[in-house]
Order: sequence, then C-alpha cells, then structure tokens
Amino acid sequence: MNRTHSLLLAALACLLVSLPSFANHGRVVEAKLPSGKIVSADFHGGKNGLPAVLVLHGFLQTHAFPTIASTQDALATAGYTVLAPTLSLGISRRNKSLSCEAVHLHTLDDDAAEIAFWVRWLVQKGHTRLILVGHSFGNLQLLSYLDRNPLPAVKQVLMISLTDVEVMQDGPQRARLAQDLRNRVARGDNALAQVSFGHCKSYVSPPAALLSYLTLSRRSILDSIAKSAVPVEVIIGGKDDRMGADWPEKLVSHGIAVRVIPGASHFFDNQYEFDLQEAVLQALPGR
Repeated sequence: MNRTHSLLLAALACLLVSLPSFANHGRVVEAKLPSGKIVSADFHGGKNGLPAVLVLHGFLQTHAFPTIASTQDALATAGYTVLAPTLSLGISRRNKSLSCEAVHLHTLDDDAAEIAFWVRWLVQKGHTRLILVGHSFGNLQLLSYLDRNPLPAVKQVLMISLTDVEVMQDGPQRARLAQDLRNRVARGDNALAQVSFGHCKSYVSPPAALLSYLTLSRRSILDSIAKSAVPVEVIIGGKDDRMGADWPEKLVSHGIAVRVIPGASHFFDNQYEFDLQEAVLQALPGR
C-alpha cells in the first residue's frame, strides 16, 4: 500500500470516528421546570408533516433504557420528531435510574406535571399533532396526564407493556397499604415508609408521596382509558410475566385496542425488539 492510500484510509478512519453513532443520533435538550429543577430529554428532529412523538420510560428509569432507546431510534429513522424525556423524580439533571431503596420524594402529580411541561415544550416548538408512547409504569404516568385535561395537540396514545398494578400486590393488599399510609398522614407521621411496591421489594418514601401512586388500581386504569378522549392502543408481549393472565382480556372487555406479540417479554428484548418496532410504526399515522 503506497503512502497516498495510507493517508486516505487514515483520514477516512478519523471521519468515521467523528460521526455520531446511529443509536445516538439525537441531541440532549435541557429545560427548567417552574420549581427550578433542570430536566433533560433526548430529541430527534423529524420530517415536516409527520406528528411529533413523546416517548416515556418506565418507573425509576431514564430515556436511555434499552426498550425506550430502540423505540426512539425506530421512530426517528422513520422520520418522526421524537422527544424522550427523563422524568426528574425530584432530582435536577437526573441521568441515572434510581434504586428502589433510594428515598423517593416524587409523586404521581409531579410526574404528570412534567409530562405536561414537555407536551407544552413540543407545542411551543410548533408541533400541532402529538403522539404519546409509554413503556410499563410510564403508561400510568401518561394516563395521569390524560386525566388532567391534555392539550388538544395530543392525538393518540400508544401504551407498551401497560402495567397491571395488582399483579405484585392484589387489590386487598394495596387497599390495606393505602389505609395504613392514610392513617400515618392523618396523625402527622412523616417517617419514611419502607414497603413492597410494584416491582420493588423495598421501596422507601414518605407516606403521602407513596400514597399518590396507590390511587391507581386496575379499575381506575381501565376506567380512565375507556373514558379517554384521546384514542389509546396497547401493545403487550405474550410472555409478559408482570401482568395477570386476564389483563389483556380485561382491557379488550373495556373496548381498548390490544395488540399481542407472541413470545415477547415485558421488555421486548432479543429478537422481539424488532417486532415491537414494527408494531409501533404500524400503529402510528402513515409516512
């Protein structure tokens, strides 16, 4: 190989190193909440004429969670504008998932308010058609936002692995926990509660903050989706072990559109990542 060829190859190698990787071709944007906390999101600009899509991670995670990251990439590659925020959960510039054992001061109302903030952010950028996509517990945070008069720009909601809150703790167990927390709040007991909640065996939170999440039940989720003015579709893995066996049937019986991907887990990992991407793109307006 002559010197000219060597120089050309070296220059090409430098160029390739300097290019962003396909999986990270978005840019991080930051904004300040009314509380003063700084929040961030991964943002991909898209084609004119297509709606913007807000993609929300699951409980205690970030926008870098694999299921969310691959969904972002599929949407961005298809030409959609994509915004994937990381909810602060009370922490400015949070960029790491939180452990169950951390002290959790955030509430469901806080989560819904941050979603509303990012929806307004997209509208202020000129987007008049928005689609919300959530994963796991993130769907319940989106649902909480929908219950609080969403902006007319929100046209569709797509829920991936919609959480069944009564699979880890059944209705009576959740009711007993909620009553215990209400009793603590009533007597002014603000000592941290350390309880089994959701997928967490040891979730640590002040009673009032945790109680906000316990307002959710199977019935409230089904009723909220059924009465939503915004169309909702659900995508579920056929081998999702984080929901009751009758959960898909319950959703369908309430008039909710459900798409089941056989063999897929709660996280649509391995080869099911591509099945999920295809299902998401099929559910959105055509390109």
